[in-house]
Amino acid sequence: MSVDEALYKDVDRLAREKGTSRSHVLKEALRQYVASETRWSRILSWGADSAAATGYTSETEVEAAVHEYREERR
Repeated sequence: MSVDEALYKDVDRLAREKGTSRSHVLKEALRQYVASETRWSRILSWGADSAAATGYTSETEVEAAVHEYREERR
């Protein structure tokens, strides 16, 4: 894996501060990145499924429905 020198130094600094290896820092960073991307993928999929189920076809329609719902709750 190629990284620029500044990032390489930051990873080494973090590893020293945490008393762990560079490999551990990089594995943890990748694990968190994959988990984050997976969560966002599920969220976006849920949003698309919800929009399809309600028949909304644009973000404007969703915003209007949210506004209407909030007004009704007041």
